[in-house]
Amino acid sequence: MHKDMTVIDHAERQAALCRIFGNARRLLILWMLSEEELSVNEIAARAGSSVQNVSQHLSLLKKAGIVSTRREGQMIYYHVIDQECLEYCAALLQAPETHK
Repeated sequence: MHKDMTVIDHAERQAALCRIFGNARRLLILWMLSEEELSVNEIAARAGSSVQNVSQHLSLLKKAGIVSTRREGQMIYYHVIDQECLEYCAALLQAPETHK
């Protein structure tokens, strides 16, 4: 816990993360991005989902400050920027090897 966070702040942050990761697709996306930087097309192909659906999930993850983007030419790559969020939920640490 950060020095300037109260116990209530910490609990609220954890609850917000649990709501975000209460969706299996977002959890799968986070597992992928915790290992490597990927484009939305790569994520969609690996997740067996549409680009539009993955983009919506990535938007929520980005708004929550968990992922960020990097542009390379016309491609946009996503990566995890809040490694601390992985510590808040034990399920996030238990990515199966078969998600690749």
